[in-house]
Amino acid sequence: GQCEIVELLLSTGIDVDHFDSVYGTALHVAATNAQDGSMNILLQHRADPNKVYRLDSTPLRLAMISESLECVKLLIKAGADVNKIDYTGVTYLMVAAGNGLPDILKCLLDAGANPDVDDGFGTTPIEIAALQGRWDMVAMLFPLTSPISRLPDWSVDGIISHVQSFGLKPRDIHVCEMKRAELKLQAAEAFKRKEYVIAGELYTRAMSFQPSPKGLANLLAHRSFCMLHAGIGKEALSDAARCTVLRPFWPKGYYRLGAAFMLLQDYRKAAQAFTAGLKLDPTNADMADALREAQETARNPPRTRGLECLHPFGMRRSGRD
Repeated sequence: GQCEIVELLLSTGIDVDHFDSVYGTALHVAATNAQDGSMNILLQHRADPNKVYRLDSTPLRLAMISESLECVKLLIKAGADVNKIDYTGVTYLMVAAGNGLPDILKCLLDAGANPDVDDGFGTTPIEIAALQGRWDMVAMLFPLTSPISRLPDWSVDGIISHVQSFGLKPRDIHVCEMKRAELKLQAAEAFKRKEYVIAGELYTRAMSFQPSPKGLANLLAHRSFCMLHAGIGKEALSDAARCTVLRPFWPKGYYRLGAAFMLLQDYRKAAQAFTAGLKLDPTNADMADALREAQETARNPPRTRGLECLHPFGMRRSGRD
């Protein structure tokens, strides 16, 4: 029945690439749910196989995550870019190798995916497959991959043995620092454009480049702030809570925690969080104002729910880095 519904909607003249900020296009939905029948119809109506949802989520990437070989084949046939690199330097071949998807790996290679592209730190798909102990995928990649000098025995068994013994090439600390700084700048720019979810995802990508515990806490605070603006209270709360664990003496973490509780309308816990933050920074006027508002709101809770209850304090950047 799903295919009939898709056909009916398309017959009304609806835009096949209509984009929804939450779900993406219909093609993204079909890929996420491994609906190859619906996908085939959408592609026949010239749906864009390379449309990007949020940061890196193309239909092809989503089809791979849902482990749908048929969807992958349909998208490649329709012209999906098999050599796209995401914000962290990961290619589709790396995704297939890391997730143990040999059939999809072969499909990508047959379509011309380049196995020599590394992740920016020198790690290639064949090494990722070797790390997983997947002889079949290493053998598949081997004849198409250029020899790597740091692997002394350039053979399928030799590659697996070396990677299993010594692991992947260590990431360069300075490169990680540069990538984190670049992603944080992009996140700040996205935030200014009020693209809060995108900004949050950019902070997520920055977290993958080995920040220190203090640096991770800062990134979590930033992401919590993005989720607060996006109205996603549970994620804002989760990030703020992790932040306070990593930096228990940092006032900003408790400010973020209190703001998240306010969004979720748990005013008592919000007041507790602001109180904890104020003990750490008694001169923080924003924190004091936030505490008063939380206490007053706890005594006289608003009737409305959701974003309407988000007080202005939640939008300030209180606290020092």
